[in-house]
Amino acid sequence: MIAAALRQRLDRLACEAAEQYPYYGHMRGSAIRFEDLPILDKMTINDNRERLERPAEGSAIIVTHTSGSTGTPFRCIKTKEEQLALSMAIQRSRLQWGLPLKHRALLLGNSLFADPRMVTLYANRITSQSPHLIQGRCSGLYELASYFEKRELAIPSSLVCVQNWGEYVQPAQKREIERIFGVPLLDYYGMEEIWMIAFTNRAGELEVDERFVYVEVLDPLTGCPVPEGETGELIVTSFVLRSLPFLRYRTGDLGRVRPERGQQGPILELLPMRQSQIKLPGKEVNASVLRFLDRFYQSLAGELGMKQFQLIQESYASFKLCVVADPIRGEDLREAARKLELLLKQCLLTDELAIAIERVEKINPHPVSGKCQPFVSRVP
Repeated sequence: MIAAALRQRLDRLACEAAEQYPYYGHMRGSAIRFEDLPILDKMTINDNRERLERPAEGSAIIVTHTSGSTGTPFRCIKTKEEQLALSMAIQRSRLQWGLPLKHRALLLGNSLFADPRMVTLYANRITSQSPHLIQGRCSGLYELASYFEKRELAIPSSLVCVQNWGEYVQPAQKREIERIFGVPLLDYYGMEEIWMIAFTNRAGELEVDERFVYVEVLDPLTGCPVPEGETGELIVTSFVLRSLPFLRYRTGDLGRVRPERGQQGPILELLPMRQSQIKLPGKEVNASVLRFLDRFYQSLAGELGMKQFQLIQESYASFKLCVVADPIRGEDLREAARKLELLLKQCLLTDELAIAIERVEKINPHPVSGKCQPFVSRVP
């Protein structure tokens, strides 16, 4: 049951959408309820940008790109005012944990798994810079914590907390991270498109702040709401973004909203659907290293007109990149394969790789999540 004030706010948002954006123009003049709005995804927005992008006149626009977890290249736009509001929401969530207003933060780059020497580099930075906050993937934080313990390095007394982003928090890793660093591990669930969706509250739960975002849980096949407390696909709506509206936007992630609420919104539980491993002889590498390839995928989108992709590991040493794109010349495919081979060898620290790139008409989504996975391993 949606609270009356939230219901009014959502319905008002739907009416404003019909008035302001041509994409929703056919709904103008009717008695619109929020649930009448169609569900959006990356492909729908990409196909209707001229009917959805409406930045305020004279506003400075900030542009970023993501392939997210769907393999669909996507251009994100925000005004400076929108980005400031979203940044402040994140800051408020962090400050409740006792961080100083002007705190020192260290961000672990995606290169942490690409070269063992990077762990040493970041450990040295932590020791010398004495941050209040260390932010990175849960798996990266775990590697770093293990490094500190094995080498009996001192944890800076300045450290207040560490924060995960972009990965599911593995309970066993969380316990070790908190034990070694001696501070709480906070979790951030969000997307490049709309930034924060939920953040760890003082009770250690992922809480949605409904001042900024609204979350629905729908059956991914029917699009209908699931019973309260049951699992479905998370659909999000931003109350902040207007330059490009995200109204009933598919995340592709599975989770559930618990009946009880926190101070600002519902409690969210995610399913660990993002975890996957690249399997190599004698070891496994977390697939998060593939975020290293974002610029490569961006160049394919620009130069070859790539609309979607999926990287498939077919054996220990063989990978195939399936690309949905306009007709591509063979020599361009071969050059892209050469670049991809070089990047993968650098990411995975191995020289024994064979790469193929294949143009396909369609990439089928996962039968359960409805998500087109950017990486799939077929190695048993």
